Amino acid sequence: MDALTDVIQLLRPKTVLLGSMVARGQWGVRLPAQQGLLFYFVTEGACWFRSGSLDAIRLSAGDYILSSKPITDAFLSEPTAATVLSDAAFKARHTVDGEIMVGTEDGASAATRILGGSILCDPANAELLIDLLPQFVHMSAAEGRSARLRTLIAIICEEAKEAGPGTDLIVSRMIEVLLVETLRREAASLPNAGMLRGLADPQLARALTDIHADVCRGWTIGELAHRSGMSRSAFARRFCDALGLAPVEYLLRWRMALAKDALRHGKGTLDQIAESIGYRSASAFSTAFTQKIGCPPSEYARMAGEAKSGLVMN
Repeated sequence: MDALTDVIQLLRPKTVLLGSMVARGQWGVRLPAQQGLLFYFVTEGACWFRSGSLDAIRLSAGDYILSSKPITDAFLSEPTAATVLSDAAFKARHTVDGEIMVGTEDGASAATRILGGSILCDPANAELLIDLLPQFVHMSAAEGRSARLRTLIAIICEEAKEAGPGTDLIVSRMIEVLLVETLRREAASLPNAGMLRGLADPQLARALTDIHADVCRGWTIGELAHRSGMSRSAFARRFCDALGLAPVEYLLRWRMALAKDALRHGKGTLDQIAESIGYRSASAFSTAFTQKIGCPPSEYARMAGEAKSGLVMN
C-alpha cells in the first residue's frame, strides 16, 4: 500500500454538505471561521474568492476550491465588494427553499450558485491532512485536466444542480475521491514541505513506501538511501528539504499517528499496539508516546474515549 493511501485511510474523511448559495447583482459574503477543511463548487455563474489577506481570484462555473485554513474565506461579486458575515442569523433571514439567497432578488441579474461543504477527518490525526495542503487549492474549469477529473467534476456539478434520490451520498463520495485527486495533483507544486512533495520525487517516494510498508523496522538513513539509489548524504538532504524533517523523525511521526488511531479506536492493548508499530515493550512505547504527544498512552485513550462519548476533551 502506498503512503498517500495509508494517510487517507487513517484520516477516514467524510463529506458533509452544508448547502448552496444563490447570488445576483452586487453582493459579498464572508464565512464564519471553521475548523478543518471546506470545499466550494461554483456550479453556475461566476464570482470572486478571497482567503484571508491573499488577493481575490476569479471563479467560473465548474471551478473548485479546497480551503484547508478557512478562517476568513469570502465570496464576492467583484473584488472590491463589501461583505457581510454569513452567520446563523444571516442564513435564517436569507434562506429560501433550502438555499441562501443574497444580492438582487428580482431575478434580472444572472445567478451565481455555489455549493459548499466540509470534509471531516478522524480527530486523532486530522492535522496530518491540514499539514499536506497550502491555505487553499483552486482547480479551474479552464485549465487542462485529465478526462477522469473532468468527468468527476461534471458528475458533482450535475448532481448538485439536479438533485434526486441519493444525491447527497453521490456528491459526498465523489468529493472524497476528488480530495485524493487534489492531493495527487498538488504534490509537485506545493510550496510547503511535506509528504506530498516527497511523493512527487520518485526516489523519495520509494523510501516513503518502504517506511509505510514496514513501520516496525528500525530503518536507517543508509538502508533507505541504498534502496532509493542515492548516497547517504544526498538522500538525507533531499528528504529533509522535501518533507521538512529527517527520515527517522518521519518514521517516529507515522508510528505515533498509527498509535493515536489505535488508542482512539480501541485497537488492542498497549503491548499489542507497541508491537504493531515496532516497539519491543509497552514501557518503551509509552515513553516515546509521552515525549512526542505530551501525555501517556493511557491518558490519551481515556480522553479520546470521553470525547467520543460527547464529553469535553481538554
